[in-house]
Amino acid sequence: WGVTGVSTLGLDGALVGNTWITHADENTFPAAGTGLADVIWLDTLNLTVNPFANTTMIIGRQQLDTPMVFSEHWNIVPNTYDAIVVANKYFANTTLVGAWVGRSNVNGGNTVHVYKSDQSFTKFAGEMDGNVSNGLENNDGAYAFGVVNKSFCNTTLQGWYFNVPHITKVAWLQLDSKYMGIDYGLQYAANNPNADGVDTLTAFAAKIGGNLYGVNLTAAYSTVSDDNNVTNFVNVGGGQSKLYTDAWWSIGTVAQPNTDAYTLTANYDFGIVNATLSYTNAKQDKSGTVIPNKTELKETALVLDKSIGALDVSLALVNDQTQVNDVDQASDNEIQAYFTYHF
Repeated sequence: WGVTGVSTLGLDGALVGNTWITHADENTFPAAGTGLADVIWLDTLNLTVNPFANTTMIIGRQQLDTPMVFSEHWNIVPNTYDAIVVANKYFANTTLVGAWVGRSNVNGGNTVHVYKSDQSFTKFAGEMDGNVSNGLENNDGAYAFGVVNKSFCNTTLQGWYFNVPHITKVAWLQLDSKYMGIDYGLQYAANNPNADGVDTLTAFAAKIGGNLYGVNLTAAYSTVSDDNNVTNFVNVGGGQSKLYTDAWWSIGTVAQPNTDAYTLTANYDFGIVNATLSYTNAKQDKSGTVIPNKTELKETALVLDKSIGALDVSLALVNDQTQVNDVDQASDNEIQAYFTYHF
């Protein structure tokens, strides 16, 4: 189990102007307000049982890791879900997964709601269809079914099906393999929204990587179909995408309709520090849609990681450049520092 609290230590408006986890003042909570209140919430609390041989069931608030519903770790706290997950390993080298996912502690990727006597978490599916309510009486949640197979040498095959009632259905296929020191990966996904006149959105991604003189190199490419579609391949209940090309900081950009993207990554462990340099280019061309526009993202990120005993330290230098309809926008430069102490 786990509990998380966020406090500005009374420095709101002085040294603290914003937090990635939005927490409004007590009078307007849970809506995002102008003040930042000290908040605390239960982010993990679940029960693990083994009802049958080779079968594990986890019930309660937990982290998830599936292609379209997963916990993200870029924020102060990972997003967790109220869920029932059943995993069966009856067949050799194969895991069968079935899950019902209810509420999430994160709304829109960066807003946390806490348990209070008169409030509940925003509904998992309700936020997407505009039917936000307190309680679960009208919450259909979401369903996920998956098969993960490792029968072939150094190869993992995955097949997933997601159903968010009244919203959309997603199929996801993925192959990850390693041969003669080279890593390969292929992804194919189809998103079929429950809306009249909207076609199925598809995505394809591939990656290749390996080690050259101690440097881990990876190149990835993805393309999302150019249908006039309102859906995407971003995490349901979050902001990132599991596509190989997703940027380090401008998360979810590569998963939008009409988008072609590639990412180049180099990682090297210097001993005193582990360094990762990445470059992502994502081009979205909506020239044939009702509201035509073309956008291009260029992101360069250098991340330095170091563990000192129980303390993990990360320093990130990020540059984002965008172009809209061939016009350069303001360049965004960020310096981010992360300190995590393990008690």
